[in-house]
Amino acid sequence: MYDPGTLYEDPILTNFSVGYKSQVLVGEQLLPITPVNTQNGRYRVYDRSAWLLYKSRREPGTVAHEIQGGKWAEDTFSTQEHSLQAPIFDEERQQLNSQGGLANPVFGGDLQLDPERDATEMVTEALLLEHEQKVSTLLLATGSYDAGNLHGALGATAKWDYQDPATYTGDPVAVIRTGMRVIYAATGRWPNTLLIPRLGATFLETHPKITDRFVNFALTMPDAFRQLTGFEGKIVLAESSYNAADNIDASESITSFWGKDVVLLLVDPIPGQRTKTFGKTFAQTYPNGTIRPTDRWREEPRKADIVRTSFKYDLKIVSNVAGYLIQDAFAAAAW
Repeated sequence: MYDPGTLYEDPILTNFSVGYKSQVLVGEQLLPITPVNTQNGRYRVYDRSAWLLYKSRREPGTVAHEIQGGKWAEDTFSTQEHSLQAPIFDEERQQLNSQGGLANPVFGGDLQLDPERDATEMVTEALLLEHEQKVSTLLLATGSYDAGNLHGALGATAKWDYQDPATYTGDPVAVIRTGMRVIYAATGRWPNTLLIPRLGATFLETHPKITDRFVNFALTMPDAFRQLTGFEGKIVLAESSYNAADNIDASESITSFWGKDVVLLLVDPIPGQRTKTFGKTFAQTYPNGTIRPTDRWREEPRKADIVRTSFKYDLKIVSNVAGYLIQDAFAAAAW
């Protein structure tokens, strides 16, 4: 049992954890972080009341027309703490700094060894990997979308893997444009994020429905980018995976978080409440104002320093009409 008096928040490691970015994880791009200062709370889901037309002409001596306040729905969030820790044993530090260890120039002794930072990176990556898994589960669930915002699984011949034209004749441009129109009709805004599994993108790069757009094409043409791609916004190529073996000693079973689905989203990265966005990560801030603090303490009986990083959050779908799910867009077996 550690002495609570030796527990302290390490500002250097906290800053490292907060600023840590994995090159392959996309969860925070899709459900952006919205900091909150309470574990439980309510938030408003605004409609388009501001789009109503009102007669505003006022005759002399009359009272101005009065309009009603906007309508909104309410939902709640409830953050749950996710926390992981890792020990740094005295023997490990001694070995790292010995001439027979990594301090030896033969093994890269010119590198700066920082066991505390390595441990923080390991637990932070694990926390973010779990967040990624939760985001993908939420985004790929049909229940997260309005019924009209589900394309449904593409048929056997409508897949987007253009390898044999007699087998796959799907039209990704037409399907994506349909999703764009559905979101625009429901929200008044065009989607700005398109999520495509990285392996699926390799098929789209050579798909004739896309490559044909290069024929008689010139960058000087009006609206050239939209004509070329069919989508104007951020394209996220999702390639994050996890080891489904769930055991460090078992044979690896690397599995994609994102499967073969494609998702169109309206994503507003601004953390304020009056935003129109598909979903958010409500993250409760800790006393120091950060969302992923790192603590350190000493456990003398174990001859170890412990590093722990924590993350309190809740994932919420804010507007189920601000997304469009295209299921089973690809047929390739090697996924």
